[in-house]
Amino acid sequence: MELSGPTMRRWTAELGQLGADARGFGRTLGRRSSTPNHLFVIGTPDWEPWHFVAHLGEEATRHGRTDLVPGLLRWKVPPGAPPHLALSADDMAHASPRHTFLVLAPVGDAPGLFERISDAKKLGARIMSVHRGDETLLGLSHETLSVNPSRGERAFEITQHVVTDSAPAPPPERSPWWARPKRVH
Repeated sequence: MELSGPTMRRWTAELGQLGADARGFGRTLGRRSSTPNHLFVIGTPDWEPWHFVAHLGEEATRHGRTDLVPGLLRWKVPPGAPPHLALSADDMAHASPRHTFLVLAPVGDAPGLFERISDAKKLGARIMSVHRGDETLLGLSHETLSVNPSRGERAFEITQHVVTDSAPAPPPERSPWWARPKRVH
């Protein structure tokens, strides 16, 4: 689903500083690497971020960023699932520095998740997370985006859309030096 620029700007404004932080997080996720990188998205045992994976995949394809089309790591892989949806959370045990794991955790209780993330990090994988103020994820992640639990579910959902829209987009162009505002000290 392609969202229009005005919709994304309205959502970013609705989120306030969180919207700006989500844009920055998305750009960090989408930063090109000099070595090929594999992106995987994982949720909690009770919540799969398939909607996020679908949106990021669509946006990445639209922008020609096949490097950002993620695989979904699942806690229970259903029989006959397509290859990009048939990856198990247990696959994190085979992490390497060429892997990025993006953790989406709308709830705090995630048995087994933290151990897998810690192991993947020890193996050199890049860990990113979007969560609801989880202290453990803050400590395990290289980059993190926290959505205050006092903000409703809508804020968490909109934040995900802003990230998926920002990650594959080209970086904003800088104005030429002569058109930039002058700093007064």
